[in-house]
Parts: sequence; C-alpha cells; structure tokens
Amino acid sequence: MRTVVHRILVLTAAGLLAATTALAATQSKNAASPKAPPKSAKTQLAVTVQDENGVPVPSARVILEPAGAPSRSCETDFAGRCDFPNLARGLANLRVEKEGFFAFAEKGIEAGAVESIEVTLNHQRESVERVNVVYSPPAIDLKKTTESAKLSGQQIIELPFTVSRDLRFALPMLPQVVQDATGQVHVAGADTRETFDRLDGFNINAPVSGLLTLRVSVDAVRSIDVETSRSPAEFGKGSGGVLSLTTGMGDDRYRFTTTDVIPSLQSRKGIHINNWTPRLTFSGPLKKGKAWFMLAPEGEYDQDIVQELPRGADRDTAVRYGNLAKFQVNLSNGNILTGTYLLNRYRAYNVGLSPFDPIQTTLNLRQAADFFSLKDQITLPGGGLVEFGIAKSRFTSAFHPKGNTTYVITPDKTSGNYFETGDGRSGRWQGIINWFLPAAHWHGRHDIKLGTDLDRLTFGQSYQRNPYEVLREDGTLARRVEFSPVAPFGRDNFEASGYAEDRWSVNDRLVVEPGLRFDWDQIVRDPLISPRLASSFLATRDGDTKITAGIGLYYDPSNLQFTTRQFGGQRTDFFYDSTGQVLAQPSAVTSFQVNDRDLKGQQYLNWSIGLERKLPHAIYLNAGFLEKRGRHGWAFVNADATAASAPGGLFQLQPIKRDRYDAVDVSARKAFANGHQVFLAYTRSSARSNAAIGFSLENPVFGPQAGGPLPWDSPNRLISWGWLPLHGRFDFAYWLEWRDGYPFSSVNQNQRRVGPPDSRRFPEYFALNLSVERRIRLFGFQWAVRAGVDNVTNRHNPSVVNNNVDSPQYLTFAGIQGRALVARLRLLGEK
Repeated sequence: MRTVVHRILVLTAAGLLAATTALAATQSKNAASPKAPPKSAKTQLAVTVQDENGVPVPSARVILEPAGAPSRSCETDFAGRCDFPNLARGLANLRVEKEGFFAFAEKGIEAGAVESIEVTLNHQRESVERVNVVYSPPAIDLKKTTESAKLSGQQIIELPFTVSRDLRFALPMLPQVVQDATGQVHVAGADTRETFDRLDGFNINAPVSGLLTLRVSVDAVRSIDVETSRSPAEFGKGSGGVLSLTTGMGDDRYRFTTTDVIPSLQSRKGIHINNWTPRLTFSGPLKKGKAWFMLAPEGEYDQDIVQELPRGADRDTAVRYGNLAKFQVNLSNGNILTGTYLLNRYRAYNVGLSPFDPIQTTLNLRQAADFFSLKDQITLPGGGLVEFGIAKSRFTSAFHPKGNTTYVITPDKTSGNYFETGDGRSGRWQGIINWFLPAAHWHGRHDIKLGTDLDRLTFGQSYQRNPYEVLREDGTLARRVEFSPVAPFGRDNFEASGYAEDRWSVNDRLVVEPGLRFDWDQIVRDPLISPRLASSFLATRDGDTKITAGIGLYYDPSNLQFTTRQFGGQRTDFFYDSTGQVLAQPSAVTSFQVNDRDLKGQQYLNWSIGLERKLPHAIYLNAGFLEKRGRHGWAFVNADATAASAPGGLFQLQPIKRDRYDAVDVSARKAFANGHQVFLAYTRSSARSNAAIGFSLENPVFGPQAGGPLPWDSPNRLISWGWLPLHGRFDFAYWLEWRDGYPFSSVNQNQRRVGPPDSRRFPEYFALNLSVERRIRLFGFQWAVRAGVDNVTNRHNPSVVNNNVDSPQYLTFAGIQGRALVARLRLLGEK
C-alpha cells in the first residue's frame, strides 16, 4: 500500500503544480499592460446564474444558440459564472439547466447589445397547482467526478418509504446505502460513524458516537446527496462516504404546508391513538428581494401496545418535537448571510417493552440536541468567492430504570429493574473557511478551491450500575454480574483540517481533479496526509458516454466513545454450578485499556471506476466498481493469553483492524415530465473485517477478537422506486427492496461466542410499498390525499433474533413487520 500511496502523492502533486502554474500565469497576464482591442464583429457574453435568493448556482449547464451558427455551451463556476468569448453579433436563444431546478429559457438575446446577463434558476418545489413549468432533464456531467446518488425534496415527499417522517428511512432508496435494525444507515459497507454527515455544509455527526442522530423535518429538505467514492479533498472525517442534507429557504412569496395533522388509530385492546406526526412548514420574505425565512416545526407521539402484557402495563409511549428555523439576508449584492437553528427534543417512558421484557424492566429515556450555525458568503471581484462559517452543536442523553431491584435474565424473559443508569453530554464548535479562486487558464481551465476546518469536541458521562443475575431454565443461578463504582468522566478533542483541490478541465472531453488534504487531532497527534486523484472522460463526441475513475486516501476521525471506555470501570462475572450455590470457576474480570500512543490514523485506500451511458428513450445507465482497503482501524483486543478458553480479560484498544469492502453496482433511471421518475439498481458487495466483534462492558461477548462479515453485510441487494402520473390528478408511487439478510453471531447463556462471528443470517428481506395520491380543492385550499399499503406481500422481515444456543427459543425471530394500511393528508396552501 505504501508504494501506491507514494504514486498518488506524486500524481496529486503534479496536478496541484499545474494548478499553481495556471494561477501564476493568469495573474501575470492580468497584470500585463492592457491593449486596446481591435474593432471586430466579435463580442463576448458573460452569464451569471443565481437562485431565487441570489445564491450563486455552480455547475449549471448554459446553452447558447446563435442564429445561423452552431450552439455553444459552458458550465458555471463556483461563483455561478460562465463566459462565451468570440461570439458573433446577432440574436441568440439562451437556455440554462441544472437538476433540482426549473429550466430557464429566453429567446432573442442580442449578442453585442448586451455583454452580461443574470439568470435566475428557481429550485424545484411542490406547487399548489400543476403549472406549466419545465424541469431540468438529467444529463451526463463531465465535471462530476464523484460517485454519488441523490434524492430531491420532491422525491422524498412523494415516495412511500416506510417511516415517512424520518429521513434515515429514505436513505436506503439509494444504492450502497443500507439501514440496520436501530435505524442507523451504513454507506458503502462502512460503520455509521465512518460516514461524514453534513447539514448545509456543517458537520452534524454526534461528537462521541459519530452516529446520525439529529432529526430534520422531511418537508424542509431540498435534497439528500450521498457520495460513496471519489470524494474530493474538501471532505474528510469519513472513509465510508459523505452524506449531505441541504434544506430549503423562503422566497418572495409566503408559503405554508401541513402534513399528518390527523392522528392514526389502532384497535388493540380498544380504540387508541397509534401515532400522530404533525408537520408544518412556513416560509416567505422578511423583506422582498433582500431577506427571507423558513420555519419547519414537527411533532411526534407514538404509542405501542403489547398485546401479551396486562392492561396498565402494556404501553410504550414516546413524544418528540423539533423545529428548523432559518433566515437569509443579502447584506449587499454578493454578500449573503445565512443562519440556522435546529432543535430536537425526545422523551420515551417505557423503552424496551416487549412480551419478554415487562414494564418494570424498561427505561425512561430523555434526549435533547441543538444545532446553530452562521455562514457568510462573499463574491469577490474577478469571479472568486469566499465563505466563512461557524457552528455549535450540543447533545444530551439520560436513561433511568424504574427502580433498584435486582435485574434478572432468564432464557424466556427478564424481571426486576434494569441495572444501568446513564447521563451524558457532548458538543462541538466548528469553524470553516472555503475560498474559491477565480478560474485560471494554463493548458485548459483550472477551478481551484482551498479551505480549512477547525473543530472543538467536548464529552462528559456518568454511569451507575447495579448487579444483575442470569438464571437457567430450571431457575438456578448460572451467573451473577457486579460492576465497580465509576466516577463521572469526560474527554475533549481538537481537530484541524486543511485542503487544496483543482478541477482541471483539460479540454471539453477530459477533466482531472487532484487534491490534497491534511488532518490532525489531539488524540493521534500525527499529521495525516490524504492525496486524492479523480478524472472523467467523455468517450464519445456526442457526450453520451462517460468513464470516471479515481483513487485516494481517507481517514476516519478519532472516536471518543472508544478512547473513554477505560473510564467506565470494570465488570466481574461469577459463574455457578448446576445447583446455583457453588462457584464453578474463578470469577472473570472484564476491563478496558486505552493508550493514545498506541493509536494510529485509521486509514483507507479507496479506488473506483464508473461508466455512465445515455441509452435510447433517455434512459441513463450507471455501472461502477468500488474497492476499499482499511488498515490501522481501532478495535479492542483481549490481552489475556487464555481468552479463547476463559471469559473476561483486559481489552486493549489497538490499531489492528483491517476492513475490506468490494462492490459492483448497476443502475438505470428514466425521468418523465413534471419530475416523475423510475429508478432500478442492483448491488453485489462484500463487507468484511479481521476484527468483527464489538466488545462492551454492558453486554460483552467472551472470546478472542476474530474476523468475519460485518453486521450490515448484504451481498445481494435490489432496489427500485418510482413516481408516475395516473389518469386525472392521481399519482402512483412505489418502493421495493430485496436483499440478503444481515449476519449475526450465536452465544451461550454465559455470553461465550459459539462458532465463527456472524456465521448465521436473518432470512432474506423483501418489502414492497404502494401508494396512490390525489389532489383536491376543499375549503378554498389545495390538499393532497394519499392511501397506500406498506409491505404488500405481508413478509415478516424480522429484525430481532434469540441467538442464545441454550435457550428453548434459540433462532426464534421477532420484530416482525406485517402488512400495514397507511394514509396521509397534506395541506398544500391556498389556490
């Protein structure tokens, strides 16, 4: 791998040297004494593209059709600008397109009479009425070198994914994105914490766990973009990929929508509320043409009734509410200030309630999160652009049992009160600077971008744990577990990053993107250098076939959850003979140890190649291969030489983990008028590691570290979704997923692993959701009424399994997903 890294560094350095040379050459040319241009019939036209709020729109396709001459095209730079030099005087037609925006078209522009023109591209949004607008069609974009997939805000609203109020359940509609039983998503075979999650350009990963826990209203999201490979040097802190959430903004018209204002009912043990998830969006101008706002409050009430439990002790209820508030002020022409505040609050009262876990064993859970950001974007003279941003996030979580009686686990059920209480807090301060230089020219065009990212992370935690007991089927004591007292603990970290990248357009068929990234933090304390190189090439002159390839180094951030595990105390297990009275073996002590000096940067070498082809009938085919090889990953290893035959031990955090991910995916999509689309994708993949076991103090797996498939490995996966018009004002939508079941490990009643890690699998998963929606006018407002069926085939699709080989219910699956009738009512606004 070291030889490969050196080669990437050499190629990247050569590319950045070309960018530096181009910049110097352009500055020398601009500094030279200007000469009066000769009189000529030629002229030039500068096109600047902005959205409805005055924000520059990069990568927009600008097509100019001069009368009696071949059409010409260009693509806007970071500042939303592109130029047509040496243009013959006369009339011309102008068209501007970009996916996610309505297309712009204007006829009869007089080249020569005007030297510049400003174009406003309006974001696609749901209209109150079906109006005659033109959607920007898909296109093969030469300058897009990343392997990525996207869901627009309209697709998120229209497609019938299972939990339509939670964006995480929409993400599996993208290739190489899977979701586990906890709701967390995994991109390109990676752990959730290995994906870099962004909200409007800022980091929103939970500072300690790295999970995606912040919730944003579905109705407020403009798009979701997931990059699985060939990410530019701007993005680090995630070997799995980049997940970017972009939210909307108001415009010069007041708009409002509401969704699910009527609660759903259930008929278990009478008629009761099942869930209620009202959402509202309200946006508009603070000052027309100058300042705008958007509010997106949402709420959720859930009530799960367990049929097998007695009345009064059979309900798990949860309440959640949140709000996204945004504003934008155009301080001047080219100076845009944007602010965001996101609030999340959640409370659940009987977490873990099930037929096997009665109410006294459950937890009360309270969680809160706040996110605030400010960003200032300034367009510089000459076409450059710079943005400054600062963000603050705060997370708190507390869980408490119902009492202090001893928690007891039997093969069939649990009793008593849960053994653990926890209170935690964490936060992040983030500052970013991104500088987009004016385009430079030297053997082609160079669009250069520089930036830095500074983060301060904080973490504090406290635990209180009581002993608990494990009984055999005959009621005798098999094991007793005790914990040492733990003082409150915490840890902070500081992260610094910088990057430089160049999009080098060699000609109209070849783009090369070299980039270099630097990362440092207080834990590893080593400078981590990440060279990146990607390129795209139009294989045919008509632009209908593109080949893309890339290679680069990626590093995962230091995980505070791992580096603080040693402060969580120790655990002692006492094992008893068949009478439950006499110790059968010496007690087993489990503890964790972390030495920062042993740790290294968690490095991944990723390379990929892709093919994109426009087929007849405007069907777009995409095929690709991705290989990821990780080394120096952090994993806990039992330092006890007798770990294979005895439980417990001292688990040391070591950089020994080596992950492997390989994937081949093929997808096709077809877009129709009014934004309707059909999508189909198949992925063949393998996600494996030499350290597949995650050890913890609360639920240890006794035995040595070992390799195997990762818990979210799904070798075969097929997805398809679509949104199509029917007769009248009806729309039909569907969502289909089939995949291999996830792997799991078996243990015995003493928590010793039985067999290789993750050697068994859940049954194959298959789900098909269908819906029909119609727009109606009632009480002077426009409404959208949806009816549908989730899991049409009523396939069980379990998410939980009894993996205890000593239990009579071994290999009994639970968490069944049955067929469900669903309905949705949305108020779209006044006519």
